[in-house]
Amino acid sequence: MKLKGRQWVRLAPIMLILTLSSCALMNELNQIEIVDPDLSKAADGTWIGEWNTSLVKAQVSVNTTSHQITKIDILRHDCGRGKPAEAIVDRVIQAQSLQVDAVSGATGSSKVILRAIQDGLEKAVTAGKGTL
Repeated sequence: MKLKGRQWVRLAPIMLILTLSSCALMNELNQIEIVDPDLSKAADGTWIGEWNTSLVKAQVSVNTTSHQITKIDILRHDCGRGKPAEAIVDRVIQAQSLQVDAVSGATGSSKVILRAIQDGLEKAVTAGKGTL
């Protein structure tokens, strides 16, 4: 189907709005900073962490024992096509750090899950009377 001049004029503002909205949403994901809380100050227990953006939402349960991350469960992950990012929890447990590579093809979801884990770990540190 070939579009005529007037049809392009009608479609142009819609395409511009969609493009700008997409850029803003991606920028939101790119702005997420991941920082390792000091696990030496973390209390033992199970901590719920969550992080939400316009595109991706995550809630996790993080277990800490003897200043180590022992288990991470994803309780909720609203992600579109970012489901493969859920594998990042194994990388975090193995590395005992949030400074791990994002899952290829699911970078945005990886960052949101990492930030949710960070939120849970920050609660563990606060409960252990540490400072962030």
